[in-house]
Amino acid sequence: MLRKFDNGAEHYLISKGGQEILDSSDKERYEEEVKSLLDSTVEHYDLRDFEGSAQGEVNREHVLLLVPLRNAEQVLPLMFKNLMNLTYPHELIDLAFLVSDCSEDDKTLEALLEYCKELQSGTLSDVFAAHSSDEELIKEKGTHDLFLKYMRPSYLKMVKDAYSPPFHKGYDKPFRSVQIFQKDFGQIIGQGFSDRHAVKVQGIRRKLMGRARNWLTANALKPYHSWVYWRDADVELCPGSVIQDLMSTDFDVAVPNVWRPLPEFLQGEQPYDLNSWIESDPALQLAQTLDEDDVIVEGYAEYPTWRVHLAYLRDPDSNPKDIIELDGVGGVSILAKAKLFRNGVHFPAFTFENHAETEAFGKMAKKMGYRVAGLPHYTLWHIYEPSDDDLIQIAEREREKKRS
Repeated sequence: MLRKFDNGAEHYLISKGGQEILDSSDKERYEEEVKSLLDSTVEHYDLRDFEGSAQGEVNREHVLLLVPLRNAEQVLPLMFKNLMNLTYPHELIDLAFLVSDCSEDDKTLEALLEYCKELQSGTLSDVFAAHSSDEELIKEKGTHDLFLKYMRPSYLKMVKDAYSPPFHKGYDKPFRSVQIFQKDFGQIIGQGFSDRHAVKVQGIRRKLMGRARNWLTANALKPYHSWVYWRDADVELCPGSVIQDLMSTDFDVAVPNVWRPLPEFLQGEQPYDLNSWIESDPALQLAQTLDEDDVIVEGYAEYPTWRVHLAYLRDPDSNPKDIIELDGVGGVSILAKAKLFRNGVHFPAFTFENHAETEAFGKMAKKMGYRVAGLPHYTLWHIYEPSDDDLIQIAEREREKKRS
């Protein structure tokens, strides 16, 4: 098992019946059975059969779906609803979660284990239905928090419709497998919006995230996987067909556009992910003025790159199948052919061409001859996380209401 090679990690397996292999005797028996099986089995894989195609669902191609989690207990119900809503056949999807660097009082790991057992038993939707008010159990961050009254009614209706039945026929179907890993990487930066997005911490944060992503890929990727889909937990709205839609581009890497809702007094919506972009001459010139270890942080005034961002190309009325080629990619939702990881493309946990993690992943993929696509009009919606300035404005408006 994993602990033989990495003393800082814990590994949990959830069966299709929702049973959890946890205690030492069960784990010891499992290890003996696996060793016996491996000792007596020789498996042959022709990796040319697992290169990934635009018709992955028709060709029954396996997908490894990877989710990094940190202090994520409150968004887990949202995440699982979106996972169940995936219309790609669940029996072709292996789930792997990495829980890392949570605060001492956080219960992400414990909650994740319980939800996964219900998921693999086919009963998780019943659990959510029993707490349909979302007040007692879920208490999701973002749009469903205290800021509900300030959001656009049209957006709130989209959210309500997305999480209301009827669901697709495979909604409650267990996934092919579920693995949960726990390992810390030394991330001490806060999880608040302002903490995570401060420019001074971005280089350090992204390099640590690169380590975590690479570790999870290395431990979860199997020879029979044709695709790897990275997904953040705090996506609020996403088409259930997102995997098939990104596959259909037939690019080696594909990402959607990612926006977030805002209160109406902040214009209602905003591009969220500025890490998906097309390289520019000013950015290349800027890189020449930086030290080798400096990380360009896209979307910040301190780094005027003048790149074309996927986010700003969005037109809600245009064809969601439109494609542009990218150089850097954001990490909210990345579909990549598994062969990239087998051939050495990864998420640099060091400075690569003055970038790190997902943006450097895109640049590395391009440098190794792979094609990277963005879908400017295909939009996922991230939850609303108020910044410190947003909270101040909301507090002022609440005080004004009380005075009036």
